[in-house]
Amino acid sequence: MNIEPIFLEPEFKDYLWGGQKLKNIFHKKVKNEECTAESWEVSTNENGESKIKNGKYAGKTLTELFADLSVREAIFGTKCANLDKFPLLIKFIDANSSLSVQVHPNNEYAIKNENSLGKTEMWYILDCEPGAQIICGVKPDVTKEMLEEAMNSEKIAEYLNYIDVHKSDAIFIPSGTIHALLGKTLVAEVQQNSNLTYRVYDWGRVGKDGKPRELHIHKALDVINLEQNPQIKNIESNSAKVSVVESEFFMTDKINVKTQFQEEISANSFLAFNVIEGKGKLKVQNQVYEINKGDSFIVPANARQYELQGEMELLESYL
Repeated sequence: MNIEPIFLEPEFKDYLWGGQKLKNIFHKKVKNEECTAESWEVSTNENGESKIKNGKYAGKTLTELFADLSVREAIFGTKCANLDKFPLLIKFIDANSSLSVQVHPNNEYAIKNENSLGKTEMWYILDCEPGAQIICGVKPDVTKEMLEEAMNSEKIAEYLNYIDVHKSDAIFIPSGTIHALLGKTLVAEVQQNSNLTYRVYDWGRVGKDGKPRELHIHKALDVINLEQNPQIKNIESNSAKVSVVESEFFMTDKINVKTQFQEEISANSFLAFNVIEGKGKLKVQNQVYEINKGDSFIVPANARQYELQGEMELLESYL
């Protein structure tokens, strides 16, 4: 079997709160040059699928490759062998203005009510302006009854927990946590493969059709967990590899390459990479590939090892 990394072409989303950073900073070939909100870098989600750019599978979607049972275990690992669909969705997000305040269900609720996986996620702050904030959780002593009344009267903002963020902060957001990215932040997001969002407040905005976007207050109240405390840490480190988040759904590490970094690969899981700073080379099975800031790729589980050369920073996500 020919073993090579899988370089991916993202799917772009031009939601109304996006900007131009994905084009200007990551040099993405966006469809909407004035407003691009997200690039779905590693995705088999039916709402936006990544396409393979190189090698034997060039032109196929990542979804099609995952569906090929003859190569699934070799490429994606033993933990993926019996899964119905690829487990992760990885994005770059340009929050030029604030996203809606929202919450995601857990697997149990989502499977029962939406025929979908739930959504636990992680944000890694790639860049932000001074004074940037996010919403994560609610203030102490806020009850569900208080939230319901505030949602229905559109006064929820006063009950939310605002957190200052800085470059290289990582925020873990379990399902059930009420949250929002606020403006002027550039983010990498690693999440379960789900597009389920229950919107509870949208800052009085209207959509492209001139009408307010739909709210999902009843479902949101079903799934909100008021016991979730914000989990935030700064990942500025000179270590070659540092853990960003560990969860039952995914693991993400940050790799700092000064000249060279090499790692063995477990047969359990693929490795999904996002180059977030710098450039260099990737070596797999004695083949060398140029990689640049903004690139996203998968190193197959059966590659045994890989090597990075150059000066760069990458996020590495896996099961």
